[in-house]
Amino acid sequence: MALAGAPARAQAPAFPEPITGIRNFTHIVASLDRAIAFYRDVIGLQPDGEPRLFSGAEAMKVVNITTPGAQSRFTSFPVPGSIGVELVEYQGVDRTPAARRVQDPGAAIMTFTVRTLDPILARARQAAVRISTTGGASVTAPDGTRIIVLQDPDGFFVALVQPSVLPETSAPASNNVVASNISFVAADAERTARLYEQALGFQARPVTAWNAASLLMDIAGTAGAQVRFSMARVPGTFVTISFHEFSGIDRRPLRSRFQDPGTAVLQLLARNVKAAADAWKKAGGEVVTAGGEPVTMGALTLVVLRDPNNVMLEIISAP
Repeated sequence: MALAGAPARAQAPAFPEPITGIRNFTHIVASLDRAIAFYRDVIGLQPDGEPRLFSGAEAMKVVNITTPGAQSRFTSFPVPGSIGVELVEYQGVDRTPAARRVQDPGAAIMTFTVRTLDPILARARQAAVRISTTGGASVTAPDGTRIIVLQDPDGFFVALVQPSVLPETSAPASNNVVASNISFVAADAERTARLYEQALGFQARPVTAWNAASLLMDIAGTAGAQVRFSMARVPGTFVTISFHEFSGIDRRPLRSRFQDPGTAVLQLLARNVKAAADAWKKAGGEVVTAGGEPVTMGALTLVVLRDPNNVMLEIISAP
């Protein structure tokens, strides 16, 4: 299982278009203030500023929201040298929370590599944070790595990994979180990885064999199941994203809208957003943006895609 895999590295040599890089992993949340409290006060990340407002007809067209007066509040938590977290709360529009279990297609796992686990766990228990790992305590791998999976207030899964040997990092010594990575749960890991590879140029590895190791299932809290996964590198970066597929356990695919709390959104950069959208459609992917075409807002062009597991991809023009 890739929860304890190598941390993402955010710079790399150039790769062909359409995708050229990655920005944040966006969490659509029910309450921005409550989500901020989790990532700041429990995990220990620091926001890049006060929450900002995002509104306007063109802005809502990007995410296919047609309700007059709809707007969003957002803020971001950078992770040096890795993938940051962006939190977005929509207002003035109908919202339905999307609740997922870790084995359900569309579930997202944000992995933070940390220097020390215990202070976070103490704060998590004090805040009554939900713990998914079997027994409610961290699991120790044979090499001494400690891992635990929590859930944030909107049901996103957060894996905390304290490695036996800390990897090279650009994070300041004062930062407990030194790296981040993302895993998505897929109904079919092979099919999902192939779509990202064919349409967006991700460099996917073959899907692994099924693994039912009790250690992995304890970490995920999925006793009796087994898992396989494919890892795919984002073009233009050293960042790898994992697509996990569970079997031997009940799975419940859900379909949500962009504005629904619990929806996972991956922000990708492209020099040609329309080319990325066209390639996605040609490969059988879905375009969420109203009209099925990118929207231009000032100097930026944006489009939102949806993968077969309901993960949203926000493609943003890059210089």
